[in-house]
Amino acid sequence: MPKVVLYYHPSRELNAFNNVKVYHDSFKNDNQDPYLWNDQFLHSFCHITQSSNDIEQINFWVSSDETRKKMNKLYCDLVFVISEKHFWNHKNSIDRNEHFIDNDYCYDEHYNKFGCHLFKRKKRYSLKADPIKSFQPQDNDRNLMDILPFLNSLGILTETLQEGMKAGFNSKPYKLNDNVTSELYKYLDQSQIKLIGRDLKKLRFE
Repeated sequence: MPKVVLYYHPSRELNAFNNVKVYHDSFKNDNQDPYLWNDQFLHSFCHITQSSNDIEQINFWVSSDETRKKMNKLYCDLVFVISEKHFWNHKNSIDRNEHFIDNDYCYDEHYNKFGCHLFKRKKRYSLKADPIKSFQPQDNDRNLMDILPFLNSLGILTETLQEGMKAGFNSKPYKLNDNVTSELYKYLDQSQIKLIGRDLKKLRFE
């Protein structure tokens, strides 16, 4: 089974679209990574060199209201099941006509925004998520799911997560074993609300 990781990042913004709450990167950010407003979620920049990112790998994007050192809750704001991996022809530039770019929105807001993510030697690639198996999980009140108690129940201590996701002042992916991955995905797949890319794109652009 491909490696499975938790990607820790700052808390998302919360906005309502037609009374649907969506937790997402600020529209002012360089690239909104991972990018939600597409039939298939996209990931091209943040932490992407820190994992193998194989097809069928599951990446759980997580955040906390507190710092990692004082983590009392750990929210999952995206379940990203990799279905496609596309290498760029040029590591720090991309043409709008590249075959895997779906529309102008994702080109302008995601692919064509680099910020500080310039590569010197490595090849750049973009990941596309499975459009059905990938989702933003929410409870019945449209809040993000706190997965910390569930991970604790599987024997993963909060202190272990805090230390495992630490990389100096930054964060790094935390690798999960197969059993934990299966149980965590099953748990989140039973969430009351699951927002998928196709619906999020319609909410914002259609």
